[in-house]
Amino acid sequence: MLLDSQKIENTLYFEKPGGWSAGDLVSLGNSFLTWWAAFYAVGVSSAVTLSEIFIRELSTASSIVQTTPAPTPHPAGDRSAASLPNNVAVTVSFRTGLSGRFARGRNYVSGLSEDAVVLNTVDSAVLADIQAGYEALQDVASDNTSTWVVVSRFSGVDGDGVPIPRAEGVTTPITAVIIVDPIIDSQRRRLPGRGQ
Repeated sequence: MLLDSQKIENTLYFEKPGGWSAGDLVSLGNSFLTWWAAFYAVGVSSAVTLSEIFIRELSTASSIVQTTPAPTPHPAGDRSAASLPNNVAVTVSFRTGLSGRFARGRNYVSGLSEDAVVLNTVDSAVLADIQAGYEALQDVASDNTSTWVVVSRFSGVDGDGVPIPRAEGVTTPITAVIIVDPIIDSQRRRLPGRGQ
């Protein structure tokens, strides 16, 4: 996505019995285009535009990739009020029914509109729209004969605090989507000029 000329992205993981073919990735990319316009766009300002859906199959280092470009003109958020700064975000938490950091995931939704936040609190109706949008990812998974999962690539940290890579990632199916609180969060790397 783009917001004030800054690239922003969120990462999601899906697992498919028997693996993913090139055709499967095309179908998944098209499903995400539909999902973004129907669900993600509802909670964000029209200043947020979708550029592309990029999918990478992760079974090997040289696995297939699929880029699904957004149609022109690029889809934009539905909310007409001006966007808050790029770093202002809502954290959406993915839960699996298991405890431990390896079994949780999250996305940061940037591009909240000015009329969606009072001081530091996001409007409850906007939060409900964002949560419902992410819950709809279970349908995306089902439509693509797959499971929406959290992927853990690390197993704790060493004595210096450096993450220890797993030989193979561990996946855990997502069973719930929650927004822990209505207070805005910050993603400084999404500010213009700070990151990619």
